[in-house]
Amino acid sequence: MAFFKKKNTSGDDPSEVKTSSKVKKEPKPKKDKSIKPRAPKAMAAKKVVRTFFWIFASLLLLKGAIAFAQGNRTINQTIVEGNTTPIIADSVKGFAADFATEYFTWDSNFVSDRTTRLSNFIKGIDPDMGLKNFDVKGSSKVISAEIYGTNQIDQKHIDVTVVVWRDVQKLPDQLLEAQGKAVMPPVVKKKTYMIVPVTLAEEGPVIQSYPRFVSEQQRGETVEDVSTGKLVGDEDLINKSKELADSYLRSWYEGNAGQLRYFYSDTVKAPVVIQKSAFTYQKIDKVSVYELPAGIGEETKYRIEANVLVNSDIDEPFANSWNLEVVQQDGRLYVLSNGIITPTDAVATAEETKKDPAPVESESTSTDNKTIPKTEE
Repeated sequence: MAFFKKKNTSGDDPSEVKTSSKVKKEPKPKKDKSIKPRAPKAMAAKKVVRTFFWIFASLLLLKGAIAFAQGNRTINQTIVEGNTTPIIADSVKGFAADFATEYFTWDSNFVSDRTTRLSNFIKGIDPDMGLKNFDVKGSSKVISAEIYGTNQIDQKHIDVTVVVWRDVQKLPDQLLEAQGKAVMPPVVKKKTYMIVPVTLAEEGPVIQSYPRFVSEQQRGETVEDVSTGKLVGDEDLINKSKELADSYLRSWYEGNAGQLRYFYSDTVKAPVVIQKSAFTYQKIDKVSVYELPAGIGEETKYRIEANVLVNSDIDEPFANSWNLEVVQQDGRLYVLSNGIITPTDAVATAEETKKDPAPVESESTSTDNKTIPKTEE
């Protein structure tokens, strides 16, 4: 039956074919992944950045949602203007002044009365406030007790400084008195600054500690004021300033408001009514003129410092100092302020400027529809 057998045309050995087929059928060994090192992830840093970014974005969205739910909020800003110093009630000041009066008032023959009077002010301290009856060497009578200053230490304690003027008279010498030759010593005036420590109780003020005496306020030294301005040496301007100050202040002391408005600048309104002074104007004693600092584009202003002489109703001579702020317009000086009344109204009305001034016994000249009276010294 060899006739039906297929010939091997490839020329390969049958035994080799069988061997190769067997090799192909063997399963491949699995890779051991447990011993293979893992490579680091290159995108780890970017993931961290993305995480923080989304957290930040979420917070912004949350804040916006809260703000939208709350709506617009208006913040009220309170600006405190003026003096913020605590205000001490007048009743507390009066209490301290009354205490000082009783404290310094006694009679050498009846000292115990002082203790009784002081009991209305003190609590928890010696009823005689340190002054024993046997220590009294004379009499003391208060002339005046004035409030000099106050200092609030806290909500319950206030120091009130009182200046006391009193008449003091010592007792006569006992030896001379025994011989019948004693003469009463003269009355001496004494001035004392005393700090009264006041405690504010629910029922009212009370004094729970001794007062203390302080020295008189020290006199200050002259300090150069940078705002004084530059001293003017122009004789023509000084003469104009002296003439204006003399006429203006004479009308001021006389209470002549109708005349005063002709000395004021058109940019301000003069006072309508001025009460006549109890002192009579005499004359100008000294005048100094200063040019005040001015900004760019501002008109030059001057300050006139005038010392004047006045007399009381019984012809007592006194000296007064005035500061007039003025401006020069069309060759003449006009008042802006006198340091007491600063006009703040708008320009005076035409009807006011047309009114005739009060009669003045002086020579006058007219320039630019304004009358400037001149008076001789």
